Amino acid sequence: MGKRMKKLSAIAMILSALIAMAAGIWLGQTSNQQTQTLKPAIIQGAIFPQAKYIEHFELIDQNKNIVSKHDFQNHWSLVFVGYTNCPDICPMTLSVMNQVIEYMSEQLIQPPQIVFLSVDPERDTPLHLKRYVEYFNKDFLGLTGSLQQVTQLSQNMNAVFRKAPGLSGEISSEDYLIDHSSALMLINPQGNLQSILTAPHTPGSIIESIIQSKAYYGAIQ
Repeated sequence: MGKRMKKLSAIAMILSALIAMAAGIWLGQTSNQQTQTLKPAIIQGAIFPQAKYIEHFELIDQNKNIVSKHDFQNHWSLVFVGYTNCPDICPMTLSVMNQVIEYMSEQLIQPPQIVFLSVDPERDTPLHLKRYVEYFNKDFLGLTGSLQQVTQLSQNMNAVFRKAPGLSGEISSEDYLIDHSSALMLINPQGNLQSILTAPHTPGSIIESIIQSKAYYGAIQ
């Protein structure tokens, strides 16, 4: 318990510093450079000066509910593209994002909705997704749909994926892997792509990028 409290205390100090720094940056820019265009902060990835528009989409979640762009509005979302048979990157990233939710919640900072978009609709049924995402966090949202629907949203978020040979060295209906983007996509309250967070992912780098992105978004509204 002692080590955990020290760790959380250190994280709290870091988050407080980041919030203060972000507020100071935007206050200074808005007061001293009112006639100039605000520039996004430098993060591990990129904040888009103008959010990339995401077209309307309809997918289904792990509970077989229809999810559309409307459900991405009025709050922040952090999306990761992957698949449940992923051997390493996906489980590691989802574990880190669970830590992000835990740390932000403990510091009373509103965390984003975590979304896992499966790019393997052939194997990732809603039931399969439910068992997978809720293993990491019961509040995570898993999405799937037709290959066309999944591809459309992925492309809108600058994420790419393709089938790759499995253990047999070939691609078959039963044996294949999927190469996919490792970046996280931060969606703003308008439902559009505000930032891309690149790997390697740590709770600290993700939280810093979220705070900086929120500060920039708030400053340009």
